[in-house]
This record gives sequence, structure tokens and C-alpha cells, in this order.
Amino acid sequence: MKKIFIILFTLLFTNTIQSQISTEHQLKQASKAAVKWFNNLNSENYPGSYVDLSYEIKNRFDSLDWILGVEQMMISFGDFAGRKEVSRQFRSNWEGTDFAGKLPDGYYAIFQYESKYKNTINHAEQLILHQDHRSKWRVLDFSYDFTEGTDFKD
Repeated sequence: MKKIFIILFTLLFTNTIQSQISTEHQLKQASKAAVKWFNNLNSENYPGSYVDLSYEIKNRFDSLDWILGVEQMMISFGDFAGRKEVSRQFRSNWEGTDFAGKLPDGYYAIFQYESKYKNTINHAEQLILHQDHRSKWRVLDFSYDFTEGTDFKD
């Protein structure tokens, strides 16, 4: 009996470690995609940032409309001055969240950032990425919250 317990404990412990390693690997890959997307956004390469959007977003927005909208948003924010990741999370489902029933199960990564732009104060950003059918991380949602600075242009 003791031998069976040790074997079961070893299997459970090994699976837990494998799951943690896999989660960390997935978050690391998603983080690389997030950095690439933000680099395109903050260097005014809006067509490049459009390429890395999810198919769900591309089906809702024409590329030219999206690029023009993002360009106006970035002009309002002002010059980019830095970004710091404050949290990251990996999910495979959305049970118990506002997204439950709206998004299918799959691999998702959620990143929270504190960002600095010339025309905003207390700027927080959230980026949600998911893996497409080829296991490529794509941006599914970009949201932000901030206080308008004195130079903010609507």
C-alpha cells in the first residue's frame, strides 16, 4: 500500500511540475508576441501591429479602419515613455469571468502593464492574447485606462 501511495504521489507531483513548466513556457512565448506587438504599435508601425491581431478582430475591422483608429488613439496618448509588466496569467477557459461563454476554450495569456505616455497619467494597459490554430500567439484584446493629462488631445 505504501508503494502505491508513493507511486501515485510521484505521478501527481510530476504532472504538476510539467504543467507549471508548460504554463511558464506558454507565457514566455506569449510575452514575446506581446512585446513585438507593442513595439510595432509604439514605433508607429500600425500595419505591422494589425498583422498580429487575432482572426476574430480582423473579421470585425477592416485593416485601414483599424490602422486609422489606432493612429488617432496613439496621437491622443502622446509620445511613448515606457511600459512595465505588472502581472501575467495563463488561462485555458473563462469560467467565472465576464468572458465566459463568449470565448472558446483554448490557450490565453493576459498581461497587465503600467505605461507612460506624454499626454496621460496613471496609464494602465491590458493585453489578451490567444493561440490560433497554428499555435501562434495573436492579440485578441487591447484595453487601457488612464487619466487625461494637461496635453491630452481628444
